[in-house]
Amino acid sequence: MIRIRVGEAQLRALVTAHDRRWLDKARLRTAEYRRQGRYVEGSEFWGDIKQVYIELQHEKCAYCESRLAGHALASKVHEVEHFRPKSRVSAWPPATGKGAVGFLPPCAVGRASTRGYYLLAYHPLNYVIACTRCNSTLKADFFPVRGKRSTRASTPRSARAEDPLLVYPLGTLDTDPARILRFDGVLAVPRRTRGGDHERARVTIEFFQLNHQDLTSRRARLLGALWLSLRAVQLPGLPDDLRQLQQQSIAYAQSDRAEFAACARDFVALHGADRERADALGSLALQLAAG
Repeated sequence: MIRIRVGEAQLRALVTAHDRRWLDKARLRTAEYRRQGRYVEGSEFWGDIKQVYIELQHEKCAYCESRLAGHALASKVHEVEHFRPKSRVSAWPPATGKGAVGFLPPCAVGRASTRGYYLLAYHPLNYVIACTRCNSTLKADFFPVRGKRSTRASTPRSARAEDPLLVYPLGTLDTDPARILRFDGVLAVPRRTRGGDHERARVTIEFFQLNHQDLTSRRARLLGALWLSLRAVQLPGLPDDLRQLQQQSIAYAQSDRAEFAACARDFVALHGADRERADALGSLALQLAAG
């Protein structure tokens, strides 16, 4: 997970450039929800600005950083995810049994709500693009908070006192995910060993199953190739053009547009700080990728 760099004014300008009537329609729909005191099913149009988020996120899922299928298949594989659920909030799933996530949070997660965050259904800073697995399968209508739930909040900023446990990576409303999450090789781990940031990291990692075998095996392929590139640029006598290609490959792997950029950034940082540990993890990644 990486921060998706955009300010609120810039985001609204991008939305207007894509659909000049969208923000006005959103205000009218939100006013209707305010009159009703709840979210009401109707002709929804948040999908009309899906492309704005696809481009901001470089066609990647906001949570697991998997690259999606691109512009041509956007309507099939990209889902507009409401960070705060619009119509209801379900109770945290049990540790075992039906609907289990196999994880007991280390802190309070808030009560269920039949109301949901109805005034945020059309707020641009309540959206990201997510893969079907992270959005429909895992996120669904859950939203764990440590504090009192603020379902009547009219802006995401006014709801921050809820102290959400999941990280919202778009813009600067929330902390940079890299501040609380890091990667030890292919595994996502909390950056802190205790405290609120540790709890947020644990919940985010477990909730989105960021260490699922599918993700770790794909990260292994990335780190194996990245490790070979890091070793190659240090070879004496390597032709300048080949050295430059390897350096470009390393730089791209850490860029916002690259799949699993957070994992790559942490591995490159480790390679500079602890070569022995990086070599061990890079070798292991190659073995995992081959196996």
